[in-house]
Amino acid sequence: MRRIIFKFWLINILISLALFIAYRIVIAEQDHAEENFFKWVLQILDILLNLAYSFVYLIAMVFCSLAIFLNLTDRIRNNLYLSLLTFLGIPLFCVIFIMISIVTDGLFDNNTVTVFRNILIFSIIYLFFTTVEFLIFRKRIKTFRLNK
Repeated sequence: MRRIIFKFWLINILISLALFIAYRIVIAEQDHAEENFFKWVLQILDILLNLAYSFVYLIAMVFCSLAIFLNLTDRIRNNLYLSLLTFLGIPLFCVIFIMISIVTDGLFDNNTVTVFRNILIFSIIYLFFTTVEFLIFRKRIKTFRLNK
């Protein structure tokens, strides 16, 4: 059982790293046109803000993937809802938090909304992959119990 959970954790970490790299590529591909010194300084600050958010995004995804190890406990692993929370609970909370941030900040600053929108898109992709991973995990657990 430990090997199965470790494999799913490793797959989750690899998905997290792939999404982090893709997010950094999206940040790097943003168009920054220089007009004057003040806008150039603001663009550098925007890049630093994006890099800080990407680092927070990576830390959040690693923290989300560590919750998979809670399935080592029989009570959590055998309960569908608790096992679902270990895979999807924290990422879903983060997606809802980002959506609330977009709605509240959307009234004031368009640049911040763009940063949160990028994080939201990649968080939803991560949520989709962890949902698929959870369904495969439950199928694997079911076959493991039948073979036992």
